[in-house]
Amino acid sequence: DKDGYDILTRLMYGGRLSLLLSFLVVVVYTVLGIILGGLAGYFGGWVDMVIMRIVDVLNCIPSLPILLIVGAIFDGLKSTIGISDDVRIYIMLGALTLLSWPGTARLVRGQILFLREQEYMVAADALGFGVGRKIFKHLVPNVMPQLIVSMTLGLGGTILTEASLSFLGLGVPPYLASLGQ
Repeated sequence: DKDGYDILTRLMYGGRLSLLLSFLVVVVYTVLGIILGGLAGYFGGWVDMVIMRIVDVLNCIPSLPILLIVGAIFDGLKSTIGISDDVRIYIMLGALTLLSWPGTARLVRGQILFLREQEYMVAADALGFGVGRKIFKHLVPNVMPQLIVSMTLGLGGTILTEASLSFLGLGVPPYLASLGQ
């Protein structure tokens, strides 16, 4: 290319970096969504109301414009206070994670609301199992098929978002290869 880089090698390294960053984001927001959605679905009441109102607020925020603003802010801070490009990658990952977990939390909550009324959960209550055991041993494994599909679809969306930010110069720094560059 115009900078003297081998395009095929840069494409392979870019795919590796984009996939790694996207896998990290998807795994972190899925774990966060499982925990918060599981708590909201199992306990209900005021816990469900608080968590679901947070989810509603985060779902109303348009994620790409917010990520563009965060990227532009840290691009400007790079020159004024000297934030390194590696820190900017982690901030981008954090922003993607914070804006992406509400969908998973809502999915887990809905499934747990359905599953907690099943006969095996009544039996678990009768046997006196603890709350953690009922949620993470009986309910979450039954939500896993839906979570795997959600994670797979979320991975593609995260790759596209990261590539869009990198294409605009607000994501991965130019010296690292990314699919957006």
